[in-house]
Amino acid sequence: MQYNAMMHLRVAKYIKFIKKVKTNTIMNLKNLSKFSLPIFMLTFSVSLFGEKLVDDTRSTIEQWVETEQIISKETSQWKIEKGLLEKTHALLTSEVARLDSELKDLKESASASDEERSSLTAQKESLKAASKVVASSIGSLENSLKAIIPSLPDPLIEKIRPLIRRLPDNPEKTDLSLGQRVQNIVGILSQTDKFNTTITATSEAREFEEGKIVQVTTLYMGLASAYYVDDSGKYAGVGIPTANGWEWPVIDGVGPQIKQLVDIYEGTGEIQFIQVPAQTKTL
Repeated sequence: MQYNAMMHLRVAKYIKFIKKVKTNTIMNLKNLSKFSLPIFMLTFSVSLFGEKLVDDTRSTIEQWVETEQIISKETSQWKIEKGLLEKTHALLTSEVARLDSELKDLKESASASDEERSSLTAQKESLKAASKVVASSIGSLENSLKAIIPSLPDPLIEKIRPLIRRLPDNPEKTDLSLGQRVQNIVGILSQTDKFNTTITATSEAREFEEGKIVQVTTLYMGLASAYYVDDSGKYAGVGIPTANGWEWPVIDGVGPQIKQLVDIYEGTGEIQFIQVPAQTKTL
């Protein structure tokens, strides 16, 4: 803008100079009236030529000033637009980088998903094969379980009775799914194994001579055997598992020893080795 103001000042001085020349020329023409007509005509022509030159110069300068103003305006506008374009370019560049990063992550995720899908498909096929094997043999497993249930101790039977009820009467015709049937078998076997690895004490009513009912404490030594005794130590004996249930023979004279076993189990007796009889029977 300072440059344009200086140009306007120079143009104004130039126009003032031209006007001064024009005025002096006219004055000189008046003073030369005593000369001949040809000289006057020549001077007049020069005057007209000078006036036209001033007009042409003024027009050219005005056009030049107008052009300079347009250039200055366009330059200023271009600087503004350039700044906007640079900011837009930076923003778009950042967005492209972000999208490239997300695309890379998606590709990696897709690759991991494909691997996981392949692994799951392989596992599914393996489970299908295993299911066929289980389905072909689960019926015989259920029948085997039902066959050995009578030989299990009564406390264990009472604990797993809900699972026993779910064993199908006919394995070939059942509404239970394969998973439910497997769950029943696993539940029965796990509870049976737990019972077999511990000593279990229960209070039971047992029948003796001529229908006499006596309350006794029974110690089950897993699934293999048991010992029982009443509070007086008079009625005592062992428990033996059979295919049709447990037998409870009375053994005379072992009441004190078995009662010592019960006291040790309950924590009221001194820990020591106790000799007690043992009996077995083939199932």
